[in-house]
Amino acid sequence: MTKLPRRFYWYLIAAAGLAVAAALIGFLWILTKDQRPPLTPTDVQGTWTAWSSAGGDGRLTVRPDGTADLQQVKPEPGCGMPSEPVPSGTYSGPATWVFDTFPDEWPGIRFDYTSPLNGKTCKIYLPILISGQHGPLGFFIHDSRSQYKRDTAHPS
Repeated sequence: MTKLPRRFYWYLIAAAGLAVAAALIGFLWILTKDQRPPLTPTDVQGTWTAWSSAGGDGRLTVRPDGTADLQQVKPEPGCGMPSEPVPSGTYSGPATWVFDTFPDEWPGIRFDYTSPLNGKTCKIYLPILISGQHGPLGFFIHDSRSQYKRDTAHPS
């Protein structure tokens, strides 16, 4: 068996270094290629109406001061309105909102409100996609069939 020249080992180390660098660059490119610009209040303020049958008659009024009115929205279980003999499957009332991103979803807003059913703080996440063709679109994380679209006549 012959000894390999020292130069071979240096080439091997250099090739391994280049492979690691290429893998790192590829990984960073995948992470950043689909970055969307952050949402602004003008992207979200206005009236959002349900445009899917699963959304029912839902309506969201989002104001730039961080307050909102939710009407006939389908919340998570235990966050609806009290009614007899069983709790209602919808919530209507005031809420606050903040920019938030649910893991593995588009950037969006989170509505927080106190459930009149049991007093617990309830959260509704609305990821938002700014579509050039349809305008801002959103859906609820807990019920992705409830889809919302912002009305075109929104305040600026």
